[in-house]
Amino acid sequence: MSQPITFSHDIFTSQTVGGISRYFCELALALSDRGRPVEIVAGRHRNQHLKALESGRDAIDKGLVRGRYELPSRLPAQLLRIRNEAWATARTRPDGIFHRTYYPLLDLMPGRRPLVTTVHDMVWEMFPGEARSFAINSRLKRKAVDRADLIIAPTEATKRDLCRLWSLPASQVHVVNHGFTAPDLPPDDGRHLLDGRPYILFVGRRGGYKNFTCFLNGYARSALPSRGVHLLCFGGGDFGPADQVLLAETGMADHVTWMGGDDATMMRAYRDALLFFYPSRCEGFGLPVLEAMAVGCPVAIAREAEALVEVAGDAALTYDASDIDATVHMLNNQVGDGALRATLTGRGRDRVGHFGWERCAAETASLYALLA
Repeated sequence: MSQPITFSHDIFTSQTVGGISRYFCELALALSDRGRPVEIVAGRHRNQHLKALESGRDAIDKGLVRGRYELPSRLPAQLLRIRNEAWATARTRPDGIFHRTYYPLLDLMPGRRPLVTTVHDMVWEMFPGEARSFAINSRLKRKAVDRADLIIAPTEATKRDLCRLWSLPASQVHVVNHGFTAPDLPPDDGRHLLDGRPYILFVGRRGGYKNFTCFLNGYARSALPSRGVHLLCFGGGDFGPADQVLLAETGMADHVTWMGGDDATMMRAYRDALLFFYPSRCEGFGLPVLEAMAVGCPVAIAREAEALVEVAGDAALTYDASDIDATVHMLNNQVGDGALRATLTGRGRDRVGHFGWERCAAETASLYALLA
């Protein structure tokens, strides 16, 4: 019989929504569908993806989740992580494989073996000066890597960064691409975002390595504002004081709109965009790229973000996203090209098909077998 797999609480305690927690929910379900004994020891968590999973009939019948969802409280995330670590320590089975879902703040199970960890990206190490928390998080990550019997990375690019920055042998890190399930796209009811005005799209956080400042300056210098092509920023939090200053300095306040919303609204944003730009200088995988491709939105990505280039294959435009002139050239010459859009749309839909959860689960299970 296959060794049982236990996933830890860590990411579900610290993240309400996000690509990492979604990855572990989908992976656990796909492994369970393959007949593998799986359990997520989550404690009292605050994660929406896990909440949806644990309410499903399959998860209930299989006892996939131990713990329950609770409304976000005022307790600091650090205290919640310690509380759930103590709760999980008493309830985590002693046999089988233990897969940490994130880097523990306090490890009360240091002798738990075999131990697996997934390193999702090396952003903290490549851009250490962009947040005070990066140094602390990087130390926790390094401890998790040093303790692990098996390390998984989502792309070859992330593996290269990990081995280069921390001098790890390549044989110690194994690559398994994340899976992807396209969210349902609402039916085209004739209503379009921004009242039907044409726009290009930027998704997610905007600070630091996400490279929004350079991108906005390129947009401001391009011909798009005068052509009436708007810039829509979706998610990542509403514009703060720094964003407002940047918009004022570039004279773009009347040409740029922020919008938030659920997955269905986000899919509409992709669907209606002329082009989705993802100028981030570093990612571990790049889920937004596949989200856009899944609904037929053409994509342009930063050439320097090797993981994005790897995931997108030949289905996206690449450019030097750190160069304003290159950004201007891309905006002026590629946005609105109908033939290019049709080509990228077809390639994108084909590319999405390479990233299934069944394949991800099968490859992960093969790695677990190495620890038997």
